[in-house]
Formats: sequence, structure tokens, C-alpha cells
Amino acid sequence: MSTPLSGSVSRRSLLGLALALPGAGLGCKRAPELPALGSVGSFALTDQAGRPVTEASLRGQVWAAAFFFTRCPTVCPRITRKMREVQQAATKDGVKLQLVSFSVDPENDTPAVLDAYAKQYGADLASWRFLTGDLEVVRKTSEQGFKLALDGKATAGAEHFGLFHGSHLVLVDVAGQIRGYYRTSEDEQLAQLLRDAASLK
Repeated sequence: MSTPLSGSVSRRSLLGLALALPGAGLGCKRAPELPALGSVGSFALTDQAGRPVTEASLRGQVWAAAFFFTRCPTVCPRITRKMREVQQAATKDGVKLQLVSFSVDPENDTPAVLDAYAKQYGADLASWRFLTGDLEVVRKTSEQGFKLALDGKATAGAEHFGLFHGSHLVLVDVAGQIRGYYRTSEDEQLAQLLRDAASLK
């Protein structure tokens, strides 16, 4: 059961919504443990600063992942804006949550391009990494690790720029296990992501 919404949820109220969802707050029963939905698997990519990033380097941290590309004309700007809202809300409430954005268009999305994109969207790079690298590594990570579809090749003028990918945020625990999928089109689900992230130790 979700909390009814009147209009869109503002950036400032996203955390408030998280606290208003059923089971939140002091004196409530502990939420059931999140199920483990599989491992993200191994990958070796490069972030916006040119630093190597692997699944092992993210161990010990709770993180949320998404797939995107900087030339995306449709869903990716929304995904990135929603991740920024989640980052701001997590910071405000002291929730330790790393964000990781995987580019599905590495031919264009070099570290320098990703760095400029991150700054354009006001990303706090202290807790948000934008990854690029070999397309086959990204494809395997998306399809076999995160169980999210990834199809096509970047093509100017084509529908969706020729690339089709999942638009969910995916919550990953300290051991690299997937613990939840959250639709970026629903603010209630993003608020739930914050609650779930806070519950993972």
C-alpha cells in the first residue's frame, strides 16, 4: 500500500515521504528483511575521474545503480534528476548511500564527458560515480548482473538514440547482493529506496 500523492513530490519532500510510508518512524515494527535477489557479478570499469572501479571496490558500501547515457533524449535526464534527489535526501537524513551510474554509450561517454555531465546535473561526486568502459562489460553487467535489458547501438536520429535500457534504480548491499528494484517514475518507490538503504547495515 502506497501513500496517496497530490501532484508531484518536491525534492525537499522526498525524505518526508519516505518517513510517512507505512512502517516508518519511531515505535513501528521492524520492516521485514529485504530478500537477496542475486549478485551483481564482476565488472571492471572507469569513473569520471579516470579511476578504475570494480564490484570489489564497492564492497562494504550500500549503493544504488542505474543505467543511462549522456546523449539520451528521453528517460535518462529523468533518471539522473531523480538520483540527484535521492542523493540530496540521503545526505540530509544521514543515510550512507553511494550512487553509481553506468553509461551504455561508452564510445561517446568518456571520463571527461561524464565529468561534465555530472557537474551539469549538480551531482556530489563524493558519493556518486559515473562509469564507462568496454560496452560488452557494461552489457554483461546490465543483463547478467542486474537482470536489466540492454539492446541496440547508439545511432543519431534513431528512436531513443538507438539504445534501449532499464530505467530502474537498483539497491545493492555491502556484499554486492541486489536487494531491490525501484521505478524512477514513482516518487513513492524512491522514498522506499531510501528507507531500504537505511535498513541495510
